[in-house]
Amino acid sequence: MELREVIHFPQIRTRLPIHVHPRVAEAEELLAEYIAGHPVLKRYAAKIQQDQSARLVCLWAPQSADMERILAAAKYVMITYLIDDMIDEGWTGIGAKEMVAGLKRVIAQEKRPETAVEETLAGIINPFLDGLGRTFRSRINAALGEWIDSRTTGSAPQETHRMTDEEFLAWRVSDVGYEANIGIAEYAVGCDVSGHEEELRALKVKAVEHVLVINDVYSYRRELAKGCAAASILTLWMRRDGISLQRAVYRACELVRAVEADYVALEREVVAREPGMAAYAEALRMLFQGNLVVHASGTRYNGAAFRGNLLRGAWVRLDPDITSVIAYDPGSEGVGEPVPLPPRTAGSFCRAR
Repeated sequence: MELREVIHFPQIRTRLPIHVHPRVAEAEELLAEYIAGHPVLKRYAAKIQQDQSARLVCLWAPQSADMERILAAAKYVMITYLIDDMIDEGWTGIGAKEMVAGLKRVIAQEKRPETAVEETLAGIINPFLDGLGRTFRSRINAALGEWIDSRTTGSAPQETHRMTDEEFLAWRVSDVGYEANIGIAEYAVGCDVSGHEEELRALKVKAVEHVLVINDVYSYRRELAKGCAAASILTLWMRRDGISLQRAVYRACELVRAVEADYVALEREVVAREPGMAAYAEALRMLFQGNLVVHASGTRYNGAAFRGNLLRGAWVRLDPDITSVIAYDPGSEGVGEPVPLPPRTAGSFCRAR
């Protein structure tokens, strides 16, 4: 890929606080120890460290969440990242494309693990899904299976570039993005909202839209380098509307602000009807705010040598290997580093941990 374009990333200024679990360093260390001692995963220790899955979970896990729960969620994020990369790159160590059917059957518990890779997958995913409960497990199993199928067959809708913004986001949300992101959030915070899907659906969709647009903005370089940027809202706008990449980035930042405003308005309505859902709504906010931090200041999408922080506006040079921060916008600081999260009082849908 020959992409060495200089792009301005404006600060996505958020009104919402960004918190991090105070034991984030311990979580990262424990996950690193687990990987170092694992016969399959240790070969990919550097790549897994770059993905920062423990930090991602710690950005939305409340202070009351115990380390066992945080690590289970972090391992789940780690393994989904590896599956995603496996399908993109055909890794021979963690599994090649011809192994995907077997991995899917293991996730669905349709067969016992037969290889070291399948045993690794089952050993990480099964405890996580068991912690979600039987109903949610069946939903996320189906979503993971559909996601794997869509990733291997490239079954994007025909003429994606002719979609409206609303149609495109609805398609993305209907993919594994909804069930997987909501599942991780509910597990990490210990929330159980079974039976309340109808009244919470709109709130959940807005949270996942935030996650997906942020992912499209900050993962564009990485996905273009791997030849899989077609399912990006940036690509949609460039192809459909004939705008530049820079204009598409600006439009995405505007959309993020609009989605956030919609979420806050919906949250007020939901909590006014049922005050006990306040803690759950906060958990979803922590999910999409934490996702923003990891994408804008982490290394999975920006490259292992990345040392910038795109939470603040910056000019960056995009190339296949690294996102290089050239300069921060003067006076654009305002978000800063995440801060420790104060203890949460349990609501009627969230248990204190």
